[in-house]
Amino acid sequence: MAILEFSKDSGKSIVIHFYTKELGPEGQPLYYHTPENPAVIKGHVEFRTVKETKGGDIDFTFEARAESKWTEQHGKATISYNYIKKFQEQSWEIKLKRSNPKTISPGVTRYDFEVPLDAGLPSSIEGTRGWFHYRFKAHIKRSFPHRDMAAKELVWVYSSSLRAGERHEPKIYKHIWNDVLPVTCTLPSEVFYQGQIVPLTVQFEPFLDNSILRGQELIVASAFVKMKQYTRLTDPKVLNKERNDKKTVFSLPVTEDWPQTSKGFTKTIMVELPGAKQLAATLDSPPVTKRHTLKLIMMVYTNVSTEKEAKELRIEMDVKITAPRPEHIRDMAPAHAAPPPYQSIGTDDEDDAMPPEFSRSNSGNKSHDDRPSDVKHPQGLF
Repeated sequence: MAILEFSKDSGKSIVIHFYTKELGPEGQPLYYHTPENPAVIKGHVEFRTVKETKGGDIDFTFEARAESKWTEQHGKATISYNYIKKFQEQSWEIKLKRSNPKTISPGVTRYDFEVPLDAGLPSSIEGTRGWFHYRFKAHIKRSFPHRDMAAKELVWVYSSSLRAGERHEPKIYKHIWNDVLPVTCTLPSEVFYQGQIVPLTVQFEPFLDNSILRGQELIVASAFVKMKQYTRLTDPKVLNKERNDKKTVFSLPVTEDWPQTSKGFTKTIMVELPGAKQLAATLDSPPVTKRHTLKLIMMVYTNVSTEKEAKELRIEMDVKITAPRPEHIRDMAPAHAAPPPYQSIGTDDEDDAMPPEFSRSNSGNKSHDDRPSDVKHPQGLF
């Protein structure tokens, strides 16, 4: 799918083909990039014309690039910010057959290309103001009054930081609520892939002995799990200008019953993470930085009070999101991990907790809609 049309003349065309059968969003070619097997993007550029055509040779380029682009209103003035950082690039000059130095001869020219991706490159990310793209462009310059000819293609890259068979230490978050109730949340890791079903285990101990609530039964009136995504955009050209955004990726009420006891209890909640179009991978590549926090928020009270007196108990867990490996896509829903009956309530309370502190770094077009559809897979598993 060329997203830059070069000509309405059916007598000539320039097309970029990729050698992969797997598809990303809206039909983009899809590649997996893992620590053991870095992706190699292969394909060919094809130019054809049925008659002599004025123009130069083909300038063919590849870029893995992060870009931030936004506007701000200052009084009556609209200020635009735009910054691009290239993490990998490659270029080719593709010679065309000619009848003279300025004229391309009729016929077909095909050029095969291959791009091994550098280790550590991030996953593709879409957004309204910041994105990470893997972009190919074929361009033929032409002198006035002729229009230039060009085609541009994006490929989608799943770049996973997870190694095959890698074992992770559980991530434990401990909290003493209101100085009276010890609570522990345990995740199997701090790194999860898009589409993963994650067990979140919460353990309540009895109220502390020195608490006035000692011996009372804990009652959970309601609970929901929320994922927040924090984005920082920068434009270092303009006094290191920054913009901070946040988004509720999902907010899911837990509809199962909770134990009511004074002796403490443990409960595991299965949280199904969204796919890549709704949940971006964690990214620390200015000008676009993304962070994620998983939150368990409950309203609790005791058996000697009323539900109207329930208070909020909140646990916030910073996590990292990566892309799935190929085997994760093939087995996206393990038989032993069926999710509970969640319903998304789609909230986005902007007065929620402030974004986590971003680590500082010395690292130094067209806007795209933040489309809701997830990355597609030919087997329909995503």
